[in-house]
Amino acid sequence: MRFQLTEDYWALDALSPAEWHLVAELPPTAAGEKFSEKTKARLFPSPLSPDALADEDTLSSVDDWNEFVQPEIETTFKEAREVVEKDLSEVELVSMEEYFSPEQYELIKEDLPELRKITVLLENTEAWYSTLNQARLLMNEEYDLASSEERMMLRLEQAENVDQERLLIFAQYELYSAVQGMLVENVMGLS
Repeated sequence: MRFQLTEDYWALDALSPAEWHLVAELPPTAAGEKFSEKTKARLFPSPLSPDALADEDTLSSVDDWNEFVQPEIETTFKEAREVVEKDLSEVELVSMEEYFSPEQYELIKEDLPELRKITVLLENTEAWYSTLNQARLLMNEEYDLASSEERMMLRLEQAENVDQERLLIFAQYELYSAVQGMLVENVMGLS
């Protein structure tokens, strides 16, 4: 995967089939489609601590939160995911032909993976950041990724000690983290 930045857009270019699969999973992951109701509720925590004693005014404020604020947050998150879905629907196949001489390309073209490119207008960056954040928050809540010992093993290159299914979840989480980092470092705050 390569990150590209211009005056008008940023792009994730040369996405391998595995990277494309994980990026394409971003909207349903951010929507919590694979997660429990308890996990999905993590996106919309109560403004009141579970162990807090509440008087009538506080309970009224919580009711207002549930009636007005939470639906607005849900709508904002949904709109962000829709922007990402639209950008993903415009994915392009990347030709590898330019990287090889014509003779070399003819010899290896059947063995080259299909690479993809996602182009995102700068104005859609906030929606992508929000969607990546939603996905990472839900994944961490469901799978306890951020502080797990398995994550440390992966960083120490001991992947053989981690279940293969969980390894894929870590890869997805780390890819989303990397893209968020690229957005923060290169795109957000430019204006």
